Amino acid sequence: MSQKIEKAVKMIREAENILVFTGAGVSTASGIADFRGPDGLYKWAEEKYYLPYPEALFDLNYFADDPRPFFDLSKNLFLLDSQPGKCHKLIARLEDLGKVNTVVTQNIDMLHQKAGSRNVVACHGSYEKAHCLGCRKSYELQDIEKDILEDRIPRCSCGGVIKPDVVFFGEALPQEFYTLMDNPPETDLVLILGTSLKVQPAAQFALNMAASHPAILVNLVETGYEEAMELFLPMNLESFAEAVSEALEE
Repeated sequence: MSQKIEKAVKMIREAENILVFTGAGVSTASGIADFRGPDGLYKWAEEKYYLPYPEALFDLNYFADDPRPFFDLSKNLFLLDSQPGKCHKLIARLEDLGKVNTVVTQNIDMLHQKAGSRNVVACHGSYEKAHCLGCRKSYELQDIEKDILEDRIPRCSCGGVIKPDVVFFGEALPQEFYTLMDNPPETDLVLILGTSLKVQPAAQFALNMAASHPAILVNLVETGYEEAMELFLPMNLESFAEAVSEALEE
């Protein structure tokens, strides 16, 4: 494994335009459970609310019938007050060094921004903005956070439910992501971190970039796409970030 880490460090050192693609694995060390793991968010929601299927937690039609599971999850995320982990901080540092030009994340937790990353494309949205499902009026997080923390469904003056701009199944991804797909940035290394590469179309973007550029995949378990990568490291993301950070200090 040490030889693989050395190779990864060498590739990162030599790169000048790194595109980073991250999934839930980068945030588990911050206390945020992944979705599909044995103790993941889907299992929690399914057991607590007896959901008809795990993904109902983020299904637009189910949300329209019963938004409580999603807002309960949101309350728990807010109460965690999660802080960026070593992986988030490494990515932000690489951006400060002029090596990372874009961070594309499947995560909705905004931890990349909290760590200091500036050019972040949240392809599955985030809690930063919200809108009314009735009249489409826009809201900020602070407009609805108190209601969520006090177990109330946020509602607009028109009576409609205010839904955070987190992308649900059945919704289009933000236009910013599709613009990136059509016009990807100049890239000489793709760094794919902590994702199963199963959720489309975001995963396909990462795979397309890996098919045409040198790519490093770091994930705790195999995804089935290892052969498409120049380098695969089956390891904990925080351990990877610590090893790379220490090497960059040398």
